[in-house]
Amino acid sequence: MTTREEIETRLLRAVAVEPPEDGLRWLDQRVAQIAARPVALPRRGLSSPRLILHPVALLAAFVLLTGAVVGALGLLDWIIESSGQPGWQTAWDEAERLDLSATDAGVTINVERAYADLNQVLVGFTVAGLEVPTTAVEDPPALQWMVEIQDPTGRSSEQWATSQGGMGMDETGLSAVVQTWEGVVAPSAGTWVLTFTSVGYHGGGFVPGQCTVGATEPECVSPPPTGMIDGTWQFRFQLPEPIGAIVSTDAQATVGQGTLTLTELRVSPTMIKATMALQVAGAAILDWGWVGGGSVRQDGTAYSFHAGRHVTTDPEQQGPMGDVNELMTVAGTDAVAGTWELEFAELSYRMSNGERVQLDGPWTLTVTVP
Repeated sequence: MTTREEIETRLLRAVAVEPPEDGLRWLDQRVAQIAARPVALPRRGLSSPRLILHPVALLAAFVLLTGAVVGALGLLDWIIESSGQPGWQTAWDEAERLDLSATDAGVTINVERAYADLNQVLVGFTVAGLEVPTTAVEDPPALQWMVEIQDPTGRSSEQWATSQGGMGMDETGLSAVVQTWEGVVAPSAGTWVLTFTSVGYHGGGFVPGQCTVGATEPECVSPPPTGMIDGTWQFRFQLPEPIGAIVSTDAQATVGQGTLTLTELRVSPTMIKATMALQVAGAAILDWGWVGGGSVRQDGTAYSFHAGRHVTTDPEQQGPMGDVNELMTVAGTDAVAGTWELEFAELSYRMSNGERVQLDGPWTLTVTVP
């Protein structure tokens, strides 16, 4: 979970203007509210697989900038800078400038920029024309949306994206969002199709407090009205061939009873993704993760793994290498050649009876790419 100090640091970096004192007081309260509750993911029409999360940027959080007139690009720039993800900054800097606009049902969506490499797709867009619903809840509602993106080969993101993330900021009458899709991006140049079908507030039934039967919180007794607007906002745009490299490998390291195998590295300017399997002699593994740090180094430059995706969620689908995870960094590189070294200080796995076991390392795996 992201700590309050991390959240405050990133949000303060984003707010580089001098809002009125009332606005600053409100922002302090908003930061405290965000830090005190679980993050609510916006509606995006895709159920993300289970993620193994290490502390990283604050995602799917909205901040309202009262008293500051910034504009669309200014808000999007602030989101990128405050995200804490160098890969997002790289994607934003290298993205295609689009400035495409569509209006339906009185709401205008403008797609400012888009980027794709072999690990992820990033889109920055703004929404104008929505009226924020008035409720008894002090915390302003976060923007929600339903969106689908289709790649040049005709695949929808439901077919290739394994997870989605986003971060947004609100200004009076304007919302700005940076959204990413992570997964196996097709190495094809051509036309991408981005389609929004719904946008607004209180669309997913989420209210602060996670209402249960008998709950007496005001937002549970009198839930806010649905503020979603249905429509069709569609954008077609050209992107160059996604850059990056896929390195197949059988690098392996064994420490004690645990054998760690690296089967693939996907290297792109925004992310490094490692597909890895763990096998423990005499033990059936339900899932596993890394403890005490995990990183990949290329000729002396280190990148920490901050998140992962459990691939073989069904133990019966595990292959001869064991249980498989995809591990991801929040920064990448366009330099692939050289010596890659992955190191994990400790690992932890869960057995079929639910018991969690810790394995002491370190495990070091080395791959040389000509």
